[in-house]
Formats: sequence, C-alpha cells, structure tokens
Amino acid sequence: MEMRLEPGMIFCSQSAGVIGKTINFFQKLNASDNNSEYSHSGIITSAFGDTFESLTTIRKSTLKPYTGKKILIGRNKNMTMELYQKGWAAVKPHEGQVYPYWRLPMQLIPWVGKMGRGNWPVCSELTCKFLAACDNMCFYWKGKCPDDIADMIIRWKAWDTVFEGVLE
Repeated sequence: MEMRLEPGMIFCSQSAGVIGKTINFFQKLNASDNNSEYSHSGIITSAFGDTFESLTTIRKSTLKPYTGKKILIGRNKNMTMELYQKGWAAVKPHEGQVYPYWRLPMQLIPWVGKMGRGNWPVCSELTCKFLAACDNMCFYWKGKCPDDIADMIIRWKAWDTVFEGVLE
C-alpha cells in the first residue's frame, strides 16, 4: 500500500477485542447514522507513520500495530505545519499519562462525557483536543468518541479520506 502520510493527519482503527466491540456497541447506540466501525483514534506525527495516541499510557507509537486491521486515515484540507505545531503543543503535555479507564463509563452517555472533570483524555478526546488547538478543526474535545472522528473524516467537507481499508 502506497500512501503519503503527513504530520497532522488523524486515524481511526478497528479492534476485534472485547473492549473494541463494547465501544462500538455503545457508539452505535448514540450514532446519528446508526453505524460504528472504529473504536480507537490517534494522531499521525510523521511521514513515517509515527503516532501519538492514548493506549495504556499516552505515548508515541507507530501505525505498525495496526497492520492487518481496518484503518481510516484523514487529513483536514486546512492543515499546515504551523497548525500542526499548535495542536502538538496542546497534547504534548499529556505524554506519559496513564490511560483514563475510569472515564470510559462516562462516554456511554455523551453529555456525561462532555462534563468529565480533569484533563485526562481518552484516545478520541486526545485527537480532538489536538484538532481543537489547530484553529478549531474540532470544536470541543471532551466526550468525543472514535465514531465522531470517523464521521468527521468521511462526511465533513473540510476533510479528505487518505486511506480506508486493511493496513498492509
């Protein structure tokens, strides 16, 4: 698979595990299109597929763990290196934080997730916090789920789908 990656692109991935299936079940209940395929999201930080994402901790990683899995990669048409740097400055302080598992039940009811206290983002909130700092490419980060991000990439005019399929 040949694709050109750039810092500031975002991705969503599928997970066949119990947590991924549970996330998709509840996302589907709240989805306006009654569909949910993706249960994780993150930020692409380099042309080499380096990522920044909330896993067991918030940390740098790569797209390699998603080989063989369905993935969606999107790029906001307005993304520049300057905007990427603004977004990076907003999320970089989270590096090393433990994944906030205690916030997952709050995501089951969207308005409760928005009220979440503290500065402990789950994966999709980290991605949206990055985008919010990039001149409001996303308007609010708390309570966002991977399905919100996938819908944004696929349906919003300001976004291009760079890749959707099984990562090789």
